[in-house]
Amino acid sequence: MKKMAFCCALVSLVSGSAFAYESGDLILRSGAATVSPEVSSSALALGDATLDGTAADVENGTALSLIGTYMLNNHWGLEVVAATPFSHDLKVSGLGETFDLGETRHLPPTVLLQYYPLAPSSRVQPYVGVGLNYTVFFDEEIAADANDVFATIGATGKAELSLKNSSGVAAEVGADIAFGADDRWLFNVALWWMDIDTKARVKVPGVGVVTADVALDPLVYTAGFGYRF
Repeated sequence: MKKMAFCCALVSLVSGSAFAYESGDLILRSGAATVSPEVSSSALALGDATLDGTAADVENGTALSLIGTYMLNNHWGLEVVAATPFSHDLKVSGLGETFDLGETRHLPPTVLLQYYPLAPSSRVQPYVGVGLNYTVFFDEEIAADANDVFATIGATGKAELSLKNSSGVAAEVGADIAFGADDRWLFNVALWWMDIDTKARVKVPGVGVVTADVALDPLVYTAGFGYRF
């Protein structure tokens, strides 16, 4: 009897039918996500004049990812990616020094169609996805260093910073590794690429408006845990 019970348990473990990714499953994932921009910036422009040799840069930011996937069938899912706000420090180079321009926060809601290539019963579930991203920038603030620099070129007050919202494509690769008594708990790792382009505008009183076109196109890394309902 003990041998029979062991064999039954082993068959159940291998077949994994109770653990299958199935139509109607809801998978919730959360973890630490880091946005690492691959920045490409135009030279800063003041009115019609281009400030040759200048560029903007954007530092990394980390927040809590909030991700939900609805399984359309055993191999295809629809994912919605959200997060708590990311915060990024902004810098400017080429005006005799590199200085802090300020900071911004953003939210990157993204929708992707996912494909899971392995058998639905596999405890390791790699996946790929492609979709659309919309990035909202808010709470932009100018740094004291930037105001000091602008004062040397005739600014008569504090500058104001704004960033244009962005929409673009997104792609991802990731994997779930199931664990726990019923394999509904998941360890998850994922990597996204997002097409994010913005225009930075700095209104400098007494001087004019400084602008730059900035492509962020970040890689977004996340690792965390999930649960399949």
